[in-house]
Amino acid sequence: MQQGWLLPLLLPLRCHLRKLPADLSAEKLLSIAKIAFEEFDSDLRAVLKKPLLQAKKALKKFPGIGDPGAEKILLLTRSYPVMALDSNGLRVLCRVGFAEEQKNYSVTYRLAQDAIHGQLPGDYDSLIRAHQLLRQHGQELCKRSKPRCTECPVRESCNYNARV
Repeated sequence: MQQGWLLPLLLPLRCHLRKLPADLSAEKLLSIAKIAFEEFDSDLRAVLKKPLLQAKKALKKFPGIGDPGAEKILLLTRSYPVMALDSNGLRVLCRVGFAEEQKNYSVTYRLAQDAIHGQLPGDYDSLIRAHQLLRQHGQELCKRSKPRCTECPVRESCNYNARV
C-alpha cells in the first residue's frame, strides 16, 4: 500500500500541534489507525469509561503510550482524576524527595506516584494544574542538566539543592 497520500492530509494539523514527534511516520500513523479501527471500532470514548486499570491497558496498546501517557490522556479527558507525570514533573518530585531516582524509569515513576498518592486533591482542575506546574518547573528551572537552583522557589526544602 502506498503511504505517500497520508502526509499531505496531516500537514494542515501542524498548527494544532506544538511539535510533531520526530518519529511520527506514515507507518506509525497507520499502525495507530489500525489499532483504533480494529480494536476500538474507531471510537475510544468507551475505553475512557472502563475501570482505570482496563482503560490504561487499552491505551497502552498504542505505540509510544506507557503509563505516563495513558494517565495524561485519562486526566486531560477528565475520565479519571489521576496525577499524570511527565519526565519533567517526575524529576522535580524526585529532587525534592518524594522518590529516589532508579535506573528503571517505570520503577521511579511508580515510587513517585505511590509517594504523592494520598497528598493530592481529587478534582480534575487541581490535578491538571499540578501536572502543568510540575512540567513547567522541570522544563524551566529543574532541568536535567544545568538546573537553575539559585532561582528555584523551593530550593530551601529541596534535597537536590542541598547536595549541589
